[in-house]
Amino acid sequence: MELFYSKTVSDGGRVLDAEESGHCVKVLRHRRGDTIHVVDGHGMLYDCTITDADPRAVAFEVNRWVENYGSHDYWLEMAVCPPKNIDRFEWFSEKATEIGVDRISPLFGDYSERKVFKPERIERLLVSAAKQSHKGAIPELAPATTVKEFLQQNREGLKLICYCDEATGKTDIKEVLSQVPAQSKITIMIGPEGDFSRAEVALAIERGWQPVSLGDSRLRIETAAIVAAAAVYLHFSH
Repeated sequence: MELFYSKTVSDGGRVLDAEESGHCVKVLRHRRGDTIHVVDGHGMLYDCTITDADPRAVAFEVNRWVENYGSHDYWLEMAVCPPKNIDRFEWFSEKATEIGVDRISPLFGDYSERKVFKPERIERLLVSAAKQSHKGAIPELAPATTVKEFLQQNREGLKLICYCDEATGKTDIKEVLSQVPAQSKITIMIGPEGDFSRAEVALAIERGWQPVSLGDSRLRIETAAIVAAAAVYLHFSH
């Protein structure tokens, strides 16, 4: 089942934008009277019928809808320092969306090699990955901020931080998650190439963040982020 995305369908909009319309008509060869499925990016799936197969603006009517389409039993924010090679962060964003994530927050740490973040391409990847993995909700991409600014924000739920420094005792992430009930809010922080600084770790612990381990292997940023997201997904999978 092919999914299309509309920002306005939940507010009564009944026309696909030019990009989605072109794909619908020119690539998939849909015509008037065909059934298509449209997501609103907030969890709703709409079963629709095409009323006008204009390749620039496909019009449709809604027959029925499904709530929480492709949803998961938790709320997960991945706060990750983008690596110098932004392709790796794009890969993480795509795969995390397929696995199940609700917000991605790019961070700049004291030891980050990358100090600039452009969101446009990532936002397009999130839409594409959500459609490909049959999810009605598209993850939010938060504005980039520094680690210290991020830690000053108030956050509810479980707050986990992953880092390499062994100076502070850490608990295996699987053990921590084993105590977490469904519908929990979880935020996980992953540091930059140079890891979090001692000052950042100290501030995180002071602010109630729990240090966790992802195992014995030394992981790249994007690999660590995917391992953490997958651990949450597998814990809550039925």
